[in-house]
Amino acid sequence: MGIKYFILMLFLLILAYVAYSSYKRINNYQDYNLAGKKTGLFALTATLVAAEFNTATLIGGASVAYAFGTVGVWYTSLIFIVVFLVYAFTVAKKYRKLNISTIPQFFDIRFSNQKFSETIRVLSTFITLFYTWLAPAAYLAGISVIGHVLLGVNPITFSVVVVIICLLLAITGGLVTAIGIDVVAFIMIVVGIPAIFFIGLEAAGGLSNLSQVYEPRLLSLKPVWDTEVNFPIALTWGLQITFLYIAAPWYGQRVFSAKNENIAYKAMLFNTILIVLLYGFVAVSTMLAKVAMPNLSEPEQALPLLVANYSHPIIQGLLLVTLLLVGISTVVAVWNSAVSIVINDLVKRYFAKDKSEKYYINASRVGLTAIAISTLIFGIIFVGNIQNSLLYLSIFTGMVAIPILTSLYWRRYNATAAIASMFVGLLYCTIALANGFPTYFVSPIGAIISALVGVVVTLMTTTKEDINRSKEFFMLIDSEKDNHEEFQKSS
Repeated sequence: MGIKYFILMLFLLILAYVAYSSYKRINNYQDYNLAGKKTGLFALTATLVAAEFNTATLIGGASVAYAFGTVGVWYTSLIFIVVFLVYAFTVAKKYRKLNISTIPQFFDIRFSNQKFSETIRVLSTFITLFYTWLAPAAYLAGISVIGHVLLGVNPITFSVVVVIICLLLAITGGLVTAIGIDVVAFIMIVVGIPAIFFIGLEAAGGLSNLSQVYEPRLLSLKPVWDTEVNFPIALTWGLQITFLYIAAPWYGQRVFSAKNENIAYKAMLFNTILIVLLYGFVAVSTMLAKVAMPNLSEPEQALPLLVANYSHPIIQGLLLVTLLLVGISTVVAVWNSAVSIVINDLVKRYFAKDKSEKYYINASRVGLTAIAISTLIFGIIFVGNIQNSLLYLSIFTGMVAIPILTSLYWRRYNATAAIASMFVGLLYCTIALANGFPTYFVSPIGAIISALVGVVVTLMTTTKEDINRSKEFFMLIDSEKDNHEEFQKSS
């Protein structure tokens, strides 16, 4: 146990150094909020991987693999091929060209001077803020499971300690600190996750022994339709998080910070490959854990128990740090995006315009403190129900993606249609969840209804003036150079 704590303290010192060096690099609010928009290819790839590689999916998603074999591989790994390739090919370059700071600002630019443009911005502000304010609690719940299993610490006590550490790291240098932590986490992840796979391989006595605990159909990648978590649910989850990530503020914030649109695009492609491979290792490792520990009452403990029971104390310490960095980096990432929304889309726009750079940095730190407290409260509630918590939270944010995608590829689309599309999608999903509809009848049907309403309202309400106003927006996102300043002046 002493070795684990020594290694843990060593890495906390490394994180403290990252935070301090980030603090020294902050010269203005853009540095704090978007790392000065200077993030290069390696750093952007690292922060995208670390921001996605979270404890909610790591622990909650892996439990699906423990229970249902390769259904968990689909659910935890393979769906990300679609998720991030869609992001790369549809929005990555365009987001960076717009030179924005938050997702709601996208709507502000797209529907500039149109009727209801302010309404759609406000609505998207509160929807994206809803997810980023609550989702870190699901990640914290995953971290508490890791701490309880690998260190024997009470989950509530461990949650308090982790939140304090995350807060101290986050308030120093904003996104600069977050990216620095993500780079450290990324290095540990690409080494540590394959190491967990080999530990599982040894503990299980080889892949061939998976047949002892799984039916043949749960060892094939062919779709399985009749388990509690099945192929339709995996596809639904994939569709849902595809929409979620298009509207995800923490991913958007990182893409916005890229040096240019080509770096944003390439980093997303590398991120796709790495996430699929890493989560694939996680899912198979958890399946191997079932061979060694076939009767766990809490499948969410499978991965940390594999590390605790079948690795050397030094390896345990390093893997403990890896798993904790996964959680800490994601919590800090989502916190930063939540506070960015609060400052850019509420404080700077409505309550405290034209204040000093220092004012907005300090306001961000106050916001981080508030979200840290709420994360701790909700994190305790989410323990034991990690994946479901994330599932429900993602449904509503995903409804923002339909207007975003339509806005990017249909010139006639207007603010009225975007509001109607978003509102109807949210309304349907709320009714579906309240009435206990099956998962695959919630977000997929909600997306279809949302898209259809958007099309109908567009055809009914779009004017020639709306189309003319959208021309400059499409000139900007389709151009080969950054014309954002000229676009803002003309708007």
